[in-house]
Amino acid sequence: MIHHFARALAIRESARHAPRPTAQPAPMAVANQPARPNPLRIRRDPHDTRRTVITGRFADVCAALDRLVELEAA
Repeated sequence: MIHHFARALAIRESARHAPRPTAQPAPMAVANQPARPNPLRIRRDPHDTRRTVITGRFADVCAALDRLVELEAA
């Protein structure tokens, strides 16, 4: 176990003394404009109707869950 910590410390120390790259960093995306659109995805398991995977932005996933609850209540 000590060996792992010693190796991690050695790697960290060697990275600290390594020369830093001089290339310019990539420009950051503007906060109002996402770098790429992140669509909402809803995947249902064809073998088990109880299983559904919803991926995307948190607000979009919450809205999709609210819509599913309304559909089930109707």
